[in-house]
Amino acid sequence: MEENFRYEVRLLDDLQKVFQADELTATPRRERTFRVLQGQRLNFQIAVKSPVRSFITCHVDSLFKDYVTMRQIGVVYSERPAEPLDDLVVSSKPGVYPDPLLPLYPNKVVTLPDRKWVSIWVSVDIPRECPSGRFPLRIVLATAEEEVKIAWPLLPIPPEEVSVQLEIIPAELPKQTLWCCSWFHTDCLQNWYHCGFEDERFWNILRNYLKDMVAHGISVLYTPLWTPPLDTAIGHERPTCQLLKITEKDGVYAFDFSLLAKWIATARECGIERFEMCHAFTQWGAKATPKILVNGERRFGWDVPATSDSYRDFLNQLLPKLAEFLRGQDLSGKCFFHNSDEPGDDSIERYRASLELLKKHLPENEFPVFDAMSSTRFVKEGVTYRPIPSTPELENFTDLPLKARWCYYCGNWQRGVPNRNFGLPSWRNRALGVLLYALGMEGFLHWGHNFWFSQFSVNWNLNPWQNTTAGYGFLGGDAFHVYPGNNDAPVDSIHYEVFSEAMQDYRACQLLEKLVGRDEVLKVITQGLDKPLKMTDYPHSDTWVLDVNDRILQAIDQAL
Repeated sequence: MEENFRYEVRLLDDLQKVFQADELTATPRRERTFRVLQGQRLNFQIAVKSPVRSFITCHVDSLFKDYVTMRQIGVVYSERPAEPLDDLVVSSKPGVYPDPLLPLYPNKVVTLPDRKWVSIWVSVDIPRECPSGRFPLRIVLATAEEEVKIAWPLLPIPPEEVSVQLEIIPAELPKQTLWCCSWFHTDCLQNWYHCGFEDERFWNILRNYLKDMVAHGISVLYTPLWTPPLDTAIGHERPTCQLLKITEKDGVYAFDFSLLAKWIATARECGIERFEMCHAFTQWGAKATPKILVNGERRFGWDVPATSDSYRDFLNQLLPKLAEFLRGQDLSGKCFFHNSDEPGDDSIERYRASLELLKKHLPENEFPVFDAMSSTRFVKEGVTYRPIPSTPELENFTDLPLKARWCYYCGNWQRGVPNRNFGLPSWRNRALGVLLYALGMEGFLHWGHNFWFSQFSVNWNLNPWQNTTAGYGFLGGDAFHVYPGNNDAPVDSIHYEVFSEAMQDYRACQLLEKLVGRDEVLKVITQGLDKPLKMTDYPHSDTWVLDVNDRILQAIDQAL
């Protein structure tokens, strides 16, 4: 056998994006130590290059082998991976980008092309009840001669291995308290899997997706009382997706909340305890009403103005009963409502009127109303004190008298601001968690957990595996965290896992705060910096992100 017929192997952290044609010139590493908390998910990568096309198996030798998941990083095409004007990117050029985390074939078999890098994403879910100390984890990569039967013999390349030391701190990662919202588009799920609320298969699929959300730090579920008026072209509509069964006779409405009760029970079964009710008025300024079925037919929609007497009468009858139902579900203080998403200054009076209607029946201490908005005028004029500004606009709201501190990001971009797009370095994704903590954020929102339609929902039949930009409307990675799997379950992504680690960083900061106080945590985070952290101004490197995390964990260990 030729001496150079060996696998090339690199042990990498989770922040390096590996492209098949990369030249990984860094010093090869086969050993590494990771400090982790009980209940934490640890992610790292094993990049492998084979001299010939081959199949390999990945065998785990560790006390924690039952808690290890390995997935092969797949690639997808993206026309818009990042903004060309943003210079802190991996690339903004159209091309193939690593993102979906593909379950391995039986027996953990990985397919390797010849002379191209393939990365294996390794996740270790540390049990909440496990001893502290150092534990080895060894992964052996070997030719899959027994597991794969093919017409030609596999070249018996010598096995390679990597070795990881798990240094487990005797402290448990606390429960997620950040109100972390990632809008779940139920109609996209129903449209892809061809089943609805009346089909028990839908509820099983829903469980798979919700359990995955909880595992990744999503703590709030967007709830379709009626078809959400989000990203819908004027005059168009999205597929009907309505939990409320509504009838009307002689001007009197009757409401059946049984499906909503099942939705809440299913979510709680999966670990979700908080809910956000879908928007009561159309996006961008509350001009019209959502698509709502009454007596089985569409009663409201783009053709019914938000100011119509008929819709006001409908809400006046619905909201008191809905509030009573939610109290009966023990959701007082555990859910919130939306009025209109991103209203502009020209819609301030419409927004004010629609918000007052909601607040008439929804006590602020029980069922507050939050909305994404970039204009500070709504706060300065006393219309609302619960805005959710975008991350580039966040600083403009710092000195305003808000009742809650939230922020969101989507396709908006600015140099270095955290985001999750394909073309960005992963440190811009992971940095979010520490920044949310340092800036005192209580909630974070993103609009696209599984938006698989085109922008404005004009095309319901896109394949997100083939079109990653919602019909070229957004940057790749913006519209969805997960891909639809063919086994009624989601396929996770690199950007979803890294976002989840950002949420873990936030929770680790909270744990340290309980031990030493917030001021000391901020000292750990800002060590070596000569100016305050901002969403638009923080050290731009994976080294800083990883060093901050390591310092936080080390401080926790020392404070115990």
